[in-house]
Order: sequence, then structure tokens, then C-alpha cells
Amino acid sequence: MLKRTVALFALFVLSAFAILLAIYQISSGAGLAEAAADQQTYTLTVSSARGTIYDRNLDAMTGNGKIVYPAAVVPGAEAAASLSHVCSTSEMQTVQSLLTEGKPFTLMLPATVSSAGVDVFPEHQRYSEDQPAVHVIGYLDGSGNGAAGIEKAFNSFLSSTKGKITVSYQTDALGHILSGTDKTVSNESNLRKSGVVLTIDQSIQKLAEKTASQYLKKGAVLVLEVPTGKILAMASLPTYSQTNVASVLNAEDSPLLNRAASAYSFGSVFKLVAAASALEYGISPDTTYTCTGAVDVDGAAFHCYDGEKHGAENMQQAIANSCNTYFVKLMQKVPPDNFYRMAKALGFGSSCEIAPGVVADSGVLPAQNTLSIPRALANFSFGQGDLTVTPLQAAALVNTIASGGVYVQPYLYAGEVNENLQYTDTAQSRQGVRVMTEKTATLLREFMKASIDFGTGHTGKPDYGTAGAKTATAQTGKYVNGAELNDCWFTGFYPYENPKYVIAVFSEGGEGGGQTCGPVFQKIADGLNGYVS
Repeated sequence: MLKRTVALFALFVLSAFAILLAIYQISSGAGLAEAAADQQTYTLTVSSARGTIYDRNLDAMTGNGKIVYPAAVVPGAEAAASLSHVCSTSEMQTVQSLLTEGKPFTLMLPATVSSAGVDVFPEHQRYSEDQPAVHVIGYLDGSGNGAAGIEKAFNSFLSSTKGKITVSYQTDALGHILSGTDKTVSNESNLRKSGVVLTIDQSIQKLAEKTASQYLKKGAVLVLEVPTGKILAMASLPTYSQTNVASVLNAEDSPLLNRAASAYSFGSVFKLVAAASALEYGISPDTTYTCTGAVDVDGAAFHCYDGEKHGAENMQQAIANSCNTYFVKLMQKVPPDNFYRMAKALGFGSSCEIAPGVVADSGVLPAQNTLSIPRALANFSFGQGDLTVTPLQAAALVNTIASGGVYVQPYLYAGEVNENLQYTDTAQSRQGVRVMTEKTATLLREFMKASIDFGTGHTGKPDYGTAGAKTATAQTGKYVNGAELNDCWFTGFYPYENPKYVIAVFSEGGEGGGQTCGPVFQKIADGLNGYVS
């Protein structure tokens, strides 16, 4: 009986101990869970950069601005003292409220500091004060997304690089740093090196921009590589600051407009198209006509520029002198459909996608059936009437002539690279289409050289080597103070032997293609002389 009682008592003690142990474990676990809940990870994103835009040499075109100093700050007396040395009084008033909250915060500093509680990560702003190719690159909106140009077209790719810098802290439930714990820095800024590669050559771009700014108020300059059609420079004036776009949104001179990809009245450069269609039709370049300064077409008088009388001319001389009446009479000998097909084949009236999502204007090519109207055909023969053309289309025309008669649509996109600057996507070279014989192209180059040597293009004659070009001074039908505004052009290739570059210069307003745009061509051609091997 006694043994049975002792056994029951021992069982009772063990059961009680087990219950107490379970209660302790439950309460202890709850305490641990509560402690874990009080301890949190607080992460600050100090910097989050977009991918980079590169030129053809993989030289960065973005991320070259002035150095800025984003920082992660842990509130404390030492941090406050350090910040007071670099921040203004008004800035410190804002900072003081952040310091008193006791939570870590980010801050853009005007200079770097060295202090416990302040981690600074210097970096360059996206755009520089003398940023090249602003109309090509575009700009960002207030949320940091691309709003124009390459920034907009490749926004998804450029914003997905995740080149972030973050700092993480262990905090309590109130966000206060737990003493004795270390911060964790994650620096993935190297990922921002991935990006988009363009065909632009920054040195040529800067040459084009500098030269254009010396001579043009509103206009554009393009440099293409012969024969590929790669766009090596694309400049538009006036320009703007990508960090202050709001200031020019309503500006009368439309600084945000990329004039290199916009359409304007064209004028006499189009005589190259007329000459090409005539030569392809079999008309001899020796065909002569005596210019008296004007010609009558269906009761309307068509004049040469300033009423100049050029006298007897062949086709080469008519190009060199930019004779309107010669081409009015010449195109009466060519079937209008042939003329129109040549213009279409050379890209006029068609939009041009120079990069995925970046499309240049199509301009206006008059309806084909209007060329049955004598006056409309006369206007078309020297690039007037309803015709409008982009500087990009003008450059493509000359590239066709310089490359032996093969038309290639110009392009700007070269590919994409990862953070190691290894290509992950490469643009396919655009296939050319022969639109005129090599013989025709050779003759047109000779005509354009004559324009440089002794014609309207003499103002653009390079100091180094020779070139070929065609000028234009196009009527716009727009008047200021009673005077009609002209759209002026100077488009050519350089050098004459074995052409390497096409240079197209456009001025919205000016004295004339030769006077206004010729010096721009000459300076750029001479600047390119060092690139010619």
C-alpha cells in the first residue's frame, strides 16, 4: 500500500513539473517573439540611378554632371555637428526636425563630411551643364521617367538597371537604432553602367554643336557616316537645359523641338532629285538651256533666285548656279511618274525610325496626281510648293549620292550593353536599296563639286581637301515685318574623293543657303579632316 502511495505521489510531481515547464516554455517563447517583433530592419535607399546612354565608342553621354553627395544619416549629436558645417541655416532647420524624430534618413548634402552617423556616397548628376546631344538624349519628368528622346524610348530598360545604394539598420519598433548593431550597406551602383549605345560620336557631336552655335539661331546640323547612314552627330538649335525644362515649355522659339527630325520647306537641294530622275530617264547631262531669269508655265512666271539670269547652261552648271528655270524646263521632258518614284525611293514623304521608338517626321510629298498640273510640276522641279523635308531626309539624299546610288535609311541606335560594357543586343546594319546607277551618282557628285568650286556653294569650300554640296534658299510663305522668312540649306559630302561624311546644315531663317549655312559646313568639314584616313 505504501509503495503504491509513493508511486502515485512521484507521478503527481512529475506531471506538475511537466506542466510548469510547458507554461515556462510558452511564456518564454512569447517573450522571444515579442522581442523579435520589437527588432526590425529599416532600409534607406540613398541612390537609385538609371542606366547609362553611350556613344559609339562606349564613352558615357550621361552621368557626367557635377558631383553631388547623397547621404544616409543616423540622428545623433556628432551627426548634427557635422551637418551644421556644410548645411545652411535654412537647411539645418529642416534637418533638425529629421534629427529629432530619431529615425535614420537620407539627405542630399552640398559637400562631403566625415562623421560617425553620416555615410556619404558621392556620385555624378545625370546631365552636365554642357550636355551634348540634348535633343537626342531627351530628359526626365518629375518622377524620374523618360519624357523625350532616348530617355523616353528606352525608359523601361534604363530604369530597370537597379543600380541602387541602400543602407539597412536594426531598429526597435519606434524606428530607433538598436545599440550594438551594425549597419549593412548594399552598393549596386555598378549596375547603372548597363545601358543604350548610340551611333553618335561625342567628339563629332561637340564639333557640330559648337560650330552651329556660332552661326545659327534656329536650325540643325547632321553628320552621317558614308555609306552606312549611321548618325554621328545630330544637333538642334536653340538648345535647353535638361534640369530646367519647365522654363522653356512655352518659349516662342520652341527649344524642345528637334529640328533635325522636323520638316521644313526644302527648295533647291531637291534639284538633285530632279537631276537624278532626268539622268535615269536617259537625258544627257550636256542638255543645255538658256536662262533669262524667268520662265512662263501655264500663265505663271517662275523666277530664279533674285531674278538672276544665268545664260546658257548644261546640267552641271545649272546645279552649280542653282538655276530654277533650267529644272522647270528639264522636268517637262521627264514623265512625272518617274520623277515622283525617284523622290519616294529616296525617302521623301516617309517617316524614319532612327531608333526603336524614336521616329522622325515624314515631311510632305505632294500627291502624285498633282504633278499633272503644270504649275505644281514646275514648283516640284526645284523643291517648292507643298513639299517639306527634314534635315535627316536631306542628309539621306546626299548619302545616297555619296555612296554610289544606294539609299540607306539613317539610324541612331547601335545596341545595348550590360554593366561590364558587353553587348547584349546589337542593331542590325540597315540594308541599302539601289535607287540610281553608279554613273548617275558619279555625275551628281561632279555637279555638287562644281557648286563648291565655283557655284552657290563656294562659301562652304573646305580649307583641307575638296567636297561636294548643294545649297537652297526656300520660300516659306511666312512674313515678319513685311519680309518673307526663308528656310536655308547647305547639304553635302566630304571629302570629294572617297566620301566619308555627309554634312547637312539647316537654318530656320537666314540670308541664304550659301551665306548662312555654308560657313557651318566648311568649319565642320575642316574639323573632320583629322578623322579622314
